Amino acid sequence: MKILVVSPYRGIGDLIFHLPLLRFLKKKYKTKINLITVHNSKAKFILKGENLVSKIIYGDFNRQNILQKVIALKNEINKFNSDLTVLSASSKRLKASLILSNAKKKISFSKTNEKDLSKYIYNETKKKFNLKNLEKNYTLVSKPFSKKKKIFLNIDSFHNQNNWGEQNYLKLINKITHKKSKLFINFSPRNKTKFLSIISVMKNKPNVKFTYNKNFKSVLKIIRECDYIIGNESGPICLGAAFKKKVLSIYNPNTTPKSSKTIYNKVNFINSTKLNNSIIQKKILKFIN
Repeated sequence: MKILVVSPYRGIGDLIFHLPLLRFLKKKYKTKINLITVHNSKAKFILKGENLVSKIIYGDFNRQNILQKVIALKNEINKFNSDLTVLSASSKRLKASLILSNAKKKISFSKTNEKDLSKYIYNETKKKFNLKNLEKNYTLVSKPFSKKKKIFLNIDSFHNQNNWGEQNYLKLINKITHKKSKLFINFSPRNKTKFLSIISVMKNKPNVKFTYNKNFKSVLKIIRECDYIIGNESGPICLGAAFKKKVLSIYNPNTTPKSSKTIYNKVNFINSTKLNNSIIQKKILKFIN
């Protein structure tokens, strides 16, 4: 039995939301799953060691010409010659690729008004496979906490509205570095200019490391080995939740749902729109003490 899942979603958290679907398919059909997804999902690194997926292909979902997009994905699906192909989206273009493919049995998700992708994938999986219950297992293989306290601080986010702000983080970092801990500061390399003051102040601190110049595999290893994952609601927060770390997410309810709580219900949250910055700082420091 050959099973293929096609996931067009770009985020790291989006990939983690697929874990209940992947685990259900593997258990039901007693075989590892093949996966077509996007490069930004970092699936080859995140799913390594999970014993869920046999082969991963990063598909080209970004072609400008619609007909080219349809044919390209159809050809990638055909490479697997699958008995069952599951498309975890409702796009007409993606469905056209699936319909034209050589997959023997084809399942695609329905259109919905649900904005929370974690709920959408979970509910559609139950619906399409006629399940009363589906295990909500979003856990990734982790490593034991180290003896020395390690903190991963994610000060960046894809959505600017989710960002707590450089100066707020700088004040927090100054407080944390006085404690006996090792601090990893994470942000996207493309946003380096936004955090120059933090880099300038902290670059020579022996217990502070920046991750913007590291590849994703290295960053993933750091997250796996840290005790605390703190910062703006985003991909690294979702990874911390999947590794069942001590996670504190700073989020803006006007732009982002509490997606990481779907992955691990012990994630802690701070609503950045309801508290002033000094109280938020105190709550974070209390969390890591």
